[in-house]
Amino acid sequence: MSLTPEQAGAVLTVDLKRIAENRRAVQARVGSQTRVAAVLKTDAYGLGAERVAKALYDTGCRDFFTAYGFEGAALRAVLPSDAKIYALHGVLPDTEADFAKNDLIPVLSTPEQIGRWDAFAERGGVVLPAAIHVDTGMTRLGLTESDVDALCANVPENLKIGLVISHLACADDPENPKSEDQLSRFDALCAKLRAALPEPFEQSLSATDGANLPDPRFYKDVVRLGHDLYNGAVSLRAKILQIQDAATGRTVGYGATRTFDRSAKIATLAIGYGDGYPRALANGGFVWIAGTKAPVVGRISMDLTTVDVTDVPAADLEKAETAEIYGEQCPLKEIAKIAGTIDYELLTHLGSRFYRVYTD
Repeated sequence: MSLTPEQAGAVLTVDLKRIAENRRAVQARVGSQTRVAAVLKTDAYGLGAERVAKALYDTGCRDFFTAYGFEGAALRAVLPSDAKIYALHGVLPDTEADFAKNDLIPVLSTPEQIGRWDAFAERGGVVLPAAIHVDTGMTRLGLTESDVDALCANVPENLKIGLVISHLACADDPENPKSEDQLSRFDALCAKLRAALPEPFEQSLSATDGANLPDPRFYKDVVRLGHDLYNGAVSLRAKILQIQDAATGRTVGYGATRTFDRSAKIATLAIGYGDGYPRALANGGFVWIAGTKAPVVGRISMDLTTVDVTDVPAADLEKAETAEIYGEQCPLKEIAKIAGTIDYELLTHLGSRFYRVYTD
């Protein structure tokens, strides 16, 4: 859907320069022996994977991770051939040809995936690249220890395994002993694989939170940077559609969940849960209008949100056209906490009805 600024109810601004700077900052912290890859799954956390990928490639990024093969194919259409594009969900049945056509690297998590990818390579008379995911305690995706033993005993002849990954469950808590346990398990599994596989491979254990751990043993060859790529790079502003006076005792919104104990001014904004703005912010969230904090009042509708602008100076309110939903005054992490969720979820729920602006 192609929108003009005039048609859209809200404008989403993505600062590509800030995204590139975020990656550079992590690269400087983890050191030159580790590469910082970009995780662009779910359309780069809702910000537009193709635009973000091109900006990161231009600043030196060569490793990219998506969840699905079709996401990887969209990146391949805009990235040069020297970019490595991985699909974390592996190669799903009957998608092998798509992976080969788009030069994608599946991250294989089960013996069945390994077998299908190896058989596809054998039928084509080629050796295909692959990564494998080993489970070190997340119990989500990955080869178990017995799966790794079976792989070492019967190494696929038609695959070149160039990367082994795992995922930390508690890296957001630096004091949690589980990360150390997972590191030990990962090192042990990689040692088995190193003894069995005919060629050396790289290792990747840490995603965003792991890259923030102070211990460099967690960084390995590649860290997979997700959410921290986008810190401070997102601004969302919604148009003010109407301002009404509300007398004492009036209610607002579905269910009449808010009754005013004073006369008030209410602004109606062109954003709602249909745009990804959480209903949990009803009577608890806030926006920023003309330099003043304005609390969300009443329930959030599919397309509309009402906020109390009584305390916004009249002269400022008269000139105001939009409200900041997310941005400098409305940080994603703070808004997410009020909504009882995480900023990852707010980003990935960003709707398709916004007019998008990319700055560099």
